[in-house]
Amino acid sequence: MDLISKYDLIEKIVNTENETLLYQVKHLLEEDEAESWENLNSSLKASIKRGLAQIDKDKITPHNEVMKGLRKKYRK
Repeated sequence: MDLISKYDLIEKIVNTENETLLYQVKHLLEEDEAESWENLNSSLKASIKRGLAQIDKDKITPHNEVMKGLRKKYRK
């Protein structure tokens, strides 16, 4: 894509009031930067799958409870 086309696209993005479109563009740009599932090693994929399975089984601890436990454990 040439520079003029890029600037035309930027201008359209700046001038739009369509928030759905803006979120979609943002998501596409961030997705391009993020690691894709296919690029993750098998160990990390397995860990993510275990975590999702725990969520499905409602075996989770809310963040604030985890933080309370850590503060209690590490306060001197």
